[in-house]
Amino acid sequence: MVLSRGGAAGVAAGAALVGGLLLFATAAPTSLVDAPAYQIDPALTGEVSASVTPPLSSFYDIGQWQPGAPGTLVKAEPIEGDAPNGMRLFRILYQSTDLQGNAIPVTGLFAVPAGDPPPGGFPLVGFGHGTTGVGQACGMSQTPLEPNTPAYSNFVPHIQPMVEQGWAVVASDYSGLGAPGPASYLVGPLEGRGILDSMRAVLTPSANIGSVPIDQTKLGVYGKSQGGEAVLSAMELAPEYAPELDIAGGVSLAPGLTPGIQGVLDAVASNPTSTSQNMFVLLIAKSFAENYPGDTNLEEILSDKGKEKMAILDQYCGGELAERVVDVPLSQLLNTPVASGLVTALGKAMPGSTPLEMPVVIVQGLKDKTILPQFTHAQVMSRCALGDTVFYVRYPFDDHPSLNFQARLTQPSVIDWMEARWAGEPAPDNCANQLLGTTDTATGVNR
Repeated sequence: MVLSRGGAAGVAAGAALVGGLLLFATAAPTSLVDAPAYQIDPALTGEVSASVTPPLSSFYDIGQWQPGAPGTLVKAEPIEGDAPNGMRLFRILYQSTDLQGNAIPVTGLFAVPAGDPPPGGFPLVGFGHGTTGVGQACGMSQTPLEPNTPAYSNFVPHIQPMVEQGWAVVASDYSGLGAPGPASYLVGPLEGRGILDSMRAVLTPSANIGSVPIDQTKLGVYGKSQGGEAVLSAMELAPEYAPELDIAGGVSLAPGLTPGIQGVLDAVASNPTSTSQNMFVLLIAKSFAENYPGDTNLEEILSDKGKEKMAILDQYCGGELAERVVDVPLSQLLNTPVASGLVTALGKAMPGSTPLEMPVVIVQGLKDKTILPQFTHAQVMSRCALGDTVFYVRYPFDDHPSLNFQARLTQPSVIDWMEARWAGEPAPDNCANQLLGTTDTATGVNR
């Protein structure tokens, strides 16, 4: 989930992570919300369950693309189909950068209300989507209106409600999903660049994307699972990478954080069963081998069986990919102990050692079997130790899919939290409760 990137701040963050894992069992219940599990449509049970890998359209052929300044809009097209409530949807291609600072093309989805903008323009949220894969067909801009596809399973519970709220939303596909480029799965600095540059690309009204005015005093980021980790990374990067973006705050739901701790990773890699983690670790292996070649490679990360699976990662998305990699125990896909170079690379990629200059709300369902609550609690402990303004909310009976809805529709709603930031209200912070184990000063959540 987090690991030091060097220096005193890194040491503090690493210590907080270990402390968070140890203290989880005795954490004060001040962030618990007394709410039953949210009941959702089985067709929307999550990104990984999406059963259709869409064909790749010609939009993602970058043709004569030339490198340009980060955040530059290169091209766009309207997305055909019946968009709900009259909202308008566009595919966009824009400039971003890889970890070495080289220009790369990245694609994304821009969704905006169809009605007249409020004075000053629409608020804008940069959205980070959950795990869909690493193939070019797995991005958010592919088929947001087509059921059973990865884009649809993110669009309906997240993007559609935000646009209905009156917000403009731009969702990066991340590098490699859509336009060709390095795989970016859980590579925080690469995902974060993709999110920030997507926001830059739509800030200025353009006829190619509906001439939509954006209120640059009302910016935020919002992500779930892989996207929850990605927006935390974007928030860490923003002050230096995109200082012109005045991001008022961020929402991180069940952030997909992988701890760069040898013992924890060895325990996961030794799992003698087959689970959805099979897909996650293969995606990590591909992305980290491509982005951190000085630290690690596929030969040291994966067993022969694991390497055999690499060929299908570019061919399938979501459930179609997951079902093709669950035929063997996880322990047979990875070399153990986990390669030390991968542990080092995870420490570089995961957010948690750089203080945030803007507040964050972190939400977790305690029945989640995809993102372990212990890891989220450890991230909260790390963030609090860094002095961040953190509002931590836990739903005791929700799992990974139901949290998509619970976090928006049950108080304290993350939608209301973001609106309050734009209204200039002081951000709530219950870090003291988590660090000190007290219950008397909890704010904003039921006990």
